[in-house]
Amino acid sequence: MTLLSYQIFKTVVEQGSFQKAAEMLGITPSAVSHAVASMEKELGTTLFIRSKLGNTLTGFGRNLLPYINRLLQLQRKT
Repeated sequence: MTLLSYQIFKTVVEQGSFQKAAEMLGITPSAVSHAVASMEKELGTTLFIRSKLGNTLTGFGRNLLPYINRLLQLQRKT
C-alpha cells in the first residue's frame, strides 16, 4: 500500500462515493476503484459496502480509518 492509496481511502470515506473522491483527487473513478481493490486484496478483507446510494465502511474499514488518518497527519508534518 502507498500513501496515495491511503489518501484515496480517506477521501472515499469523506465523500461517500468513488466518483466524488475521484473528482476531489483529480483522478478517474477507475483509479479510485483500483486503489481500493488493491488495498482490499492486500489486507484480505473488504473495506467498503458498495451500493447505488454510496459506500459505507465495513467494521474493518472503521477500525483502519484512525490509523490511516494518523499516518497521513504524520506524513503532512514532514
